[in-house]
Amino acid sequence: MAIKSMSQNNMKTFAQEIDERYARKASLGTLAGKNEVSKAELAAALKAELEGKADAATTLAGYGITDGMTATEIASAIATAIAGADHLQRVKVASVDAIDVSADGAEKKIYMVPKGTAADADKFDEYMVIDGVLEKVGDWKVDLSDYATTQAVAQAITTALQPYSTTEQMNQAIADAIDGVMTLASLSAETVGTGNVVTKVEYDQATGKTTATKGITALQESDITEYTEAEIKSIWTEVDTAAAE
Repeated sequence: MAIKSMSQNNMKTFAQEIDERYARKASLGTLAGKNEVSKAELAAALKAELEGKADAATTLAGYGITDGMTATEIASAIATAIAGADHLQRVKVASVDAIDVSADGAEKKIYMVPKGTAADADKFDEYMVIDGVLEKVGDWKVDLSDYATTQAVAQAITTALQPYSTTEQMNQAIADAIDGVMTLASLSAETVGTGNVVTKVEYDQATGKTTATKGITALQESDITEYTEAEIKSIWTEVDTAAAE
């Protein structure tokens, strides 16, 4: 026997049928739960619902909101906040003597002083004013003495591959490395057991054989059928028929 399931689209159809046939309780307000509703009660409920709606407007003031900020006021507030925030500024100076530690905003700057030597003509020392005192905090000189050059790396690769000048020699080196463990020709895979779900996978290092064991039969797509839209609608036909009787 096939198992019936309901797809997402069919669930939407089912929900739409409910929404079209029945009013939501929340939308009925004070009328919810009553068996009969008079014209006066219905009119009063509709009036209360309409009075709670705002008229269409293009401004906050049109909706009665008088304390909202305009786009201009928001932009101005953001600009003021950014201007008042502390931030560091890099400044190039000719020498340490050119730095005035008592200048306005001196503690908000990073002073870059050229090293001045021929080898480091494009390098800088960094200074900051901390508690009124000029302190060296770093420099832009990078030490690469422990790093290999491109030429050195290329030479190392050439030296490492030198014993294997041909493809045949490389293959032989690989064969020698795995000799006694497995051979490439022995690699294989096999499936055993019944069912359509793999419950165990084993690998034999000595032979290079992989074995997958099947031990469970699971439902497949062909075992499941969906409720059709016509079947869902027929449910409501039966409900209407039963209600009429």
